[in-house]
Amino acid sequence: MNRIDSNDQSSHAPNLSSQRLVIAVTVGLFAFVMYLWQLTVPQFIAFYDSGVYLAASLHFVSGVLPYKDFTFVNPPGILLLMSPIALFSRVFGSHDGFILARVITSFVTAVNVSLLAWLVRYRGRIAMAIAGVGLAVLPVAFFVSSDLKLDPYCICFILIGAVVIFSKDQGSGRISKRTFAIGGLFFGIAALIKLWAFFPFLAVVIVFVPRCKGRVLAFASGAACGFIVPSLPFFLASPRGFVSQVFTAQLFQKMNPAVSPGILWRLVDMTGFSDTSIAPTGSELVITLFVLICLVIVAYWRRLNRESVDIFLLIAALITAFALLAAPVSAEYYGYFAAPFLVGVFAISLARLGGPVRRIADRITVSSTIRSFATWSTAVAGIALWFALTLYVTTFYTNYAWFNGVNPPYLSSINKTIPAGSCVVYDYAIYGIYSNRLQTSVPNCPSVVDAYGMWQTFGNHLASAPPEFVSEWKSYFERAQYVVLNRPNTDYVPWNDSLTSWFANHYHLIAHGTYVYIYQNES
Repeated sequence: MNRIDSNDQSSHAPNLSSQRLVIAVTVGLFAFVMYLWQLTVPQFIAFYDSGVYLAASLHFVSGVLPYKDFTFVNPPGILLLMSPIALFSRVFGSHDGFILARVITSFVTAVNVSLLAWLVRYRGRIAMAIAGVGLAVLPVAFFVSSDLKLDPYCICFILIGAVVIFSKDQGSGRISKRTFAIGGLFFGIAALIKLWAFFPFLAVVIVFVPRCKGRVLAFASGAACGFIVPSLPFFLASPRGFVSQVFTAQLFQKMNPAVSPGILWRLVDMTGFSDTSIAPTGSELVITLFVLICLVIVAYWRRLNRESVDIFLLIAALITAFALLAAPVSAEYYGYFAAPFLVGVFAISLARLGGPVRRIADRITVSSTIRSFATWSTAVAGIALWFALTLYVTTFYTNYAWFNGVNPPYLSSINKTIPAGSCVVYDYAIYGIYSNRLQTSVPNCPSVVDAYGMWQTFGNHLASAPPEFVSEWKSYFERAQYVVLNRPNTDYVPWNDSLTSWFANHYHLIAHGTYVYIYQNES
């Protein structure tokens, strides 16, 4: 009898694998369609970070080196990934390159949905659907998919590395050093994009160290290669700049009350519903969090076969959530970094409880008609909720963009006022990207990519700027032909009495509109 059961299971294995693949691909395609829909919504045109990463990539492919020739307070991974887009932008214009970058980001965010669903496939098809759909429809996923941010790309490589390692482990096979090294390589590339990849990396180490310490070294070695080898040329070009901007500026940031909301608000951000009218209140969040913690404890209480993925997601969720709560700065979209782990734990918890719940349900005598009605009602309600949520978040974030994003009518004056090829200094690089006025033919034009990031390298921007920082900005203004600011008294420029007076004597306002002020050098 055991042999028959085994053969029967074996004969159905290919079919089951095909079904799982269909689920993973389907939820990813649905996510991609929704994210593309978001891109078509008028006026939703990204935010500050998009300009930083694409402008840095454009300068890089033009021979201007980050860390040496301009400030870039992140590892170089996103520059390498966006280099093909930057080359495209040099030929067809940064505006079209920006559109292409947004479509690719939407695709990568959708791939994350499929990867998460595939990672939890050993807990069943329902767990796959919950994990995939749950990650896909979070409002924060629409937020990051419409922008060019680090998180979707970093998460993508983390999930690929996790799939490489845990697929072998879940298949009841012995994980080879080669598999660990390949998985570690993807984690290293993830850290090359954003240093936060260290936290899920640590979760993998915690899971496997008790079982196979030697092979975990291969995992760490692969991660080190994935980070160090691509970084080495940048480090050799400017060792001090690389270390100070990538590590010192990031790891030793000072608490900034302006961008450091309290723990309760950060917890709301991690729900993925931050900045929406349906975001939970503090009391609602506490109650919901208590219920979910109880759910996870009950679900994880008993040991099951093939649970290494379960433990990894749980540890990654705990470590990442703690890191987000303890970080000196925070933003509403940071919640996306923790989302795959939190959603994955939720889906797995429901799947682990599925067996006991089904056994209890089977004891309840209910007619087939009622069961069928309940099943179809649940399905219809779920589809309606999914559609309503999708429609809502696309509309909400469109309205949000009017106040925090870039609006095309505001930027039209840049094209009309500034000749192509001019030397322009921006406090928001996205202005130059969108208006096709970032690239210049003027020699020695300053490469100002991340005005806020420059503050990080000089300390807290709420404190008085050091004299050398003021002098640096003055040198930018001296070499520029035009200056475009988000507002006249922008916080991103280290204004003091001397710099303000000098700027007023050498520049005059030639055009302005909402969020766009254009000045011309009179020298």
